[in-house]
Amino acid sequence: MKYLWMTVLLAAVVVGCSGQKEAPAANHDGHNQAAMEKPAAPADGEKLIYYTCPMESHKHIHSAEPGTCSECNMTLVPGVITTEDKMEYYGCPMLIHSHVRQDSTGRCAECNMELKPMRLKKA
Repeated sequence: MKYLWMTVLLAAVVVGCSGQKEAPAANHDGHNQAAMEKPAAPADGEKLIYYTCPMESHKHIHSAEPGTCSECNMTLVPGVITTEDKMEYYGCPMLIHSHVRQDSTGRCAECNMELKPMRLKKA
């Protein structure tokens, strides 16, 4: 009898779980991530690194996912490694150091990685 109940319980769990769909991811504001407009993919030769606020004073805001700035609610824009002819600044390629930006080549003051030519891809 014990094995019968275990079999029934296991069957109920399998049937119950197989019908569930994964809930859409929500960003920090509770908005549905799937409903948000996805930005265009980086151009040839560019590599997406992070998303950040386009305002210079909010460059410390960064995310691995698209979303909005927690301070001004503007849509985050992709920060991409690009070619030197398209670059806006040199930046650290690490997400947690996205605030490290300068006008010349060098190394990140926090992790010592080589700074890469980067730009913010604004829509």
